[in-house]
Amino acid sequence: MKDLNELNIEIELIKKDINDIKNNHLHHIEKDMRDVKIEVFRFKYAIWGALLIFILATDNFKELLRLL
Repeated sequence: MKDLNELNIEIELIKKDINDIKNNHLHHIEKDMRDVKIEVFRFKYAIWGALLIFILATDNFKELLRLL
């Protein structure tokens, strides 16, 4: 049977492992969220660009430009 000192050492090692796992997991979540944010902005700008091109290509917009 282990003595109290050995048990305390094991408990501290387990706490350290848990803390390392938690911090590593949070770091990966943060990185994934950054990647998702970048992809959302890319998608948003692609949609706005497509919408702008669609508006510029319509006949109504060309008629508005002729009136100006």
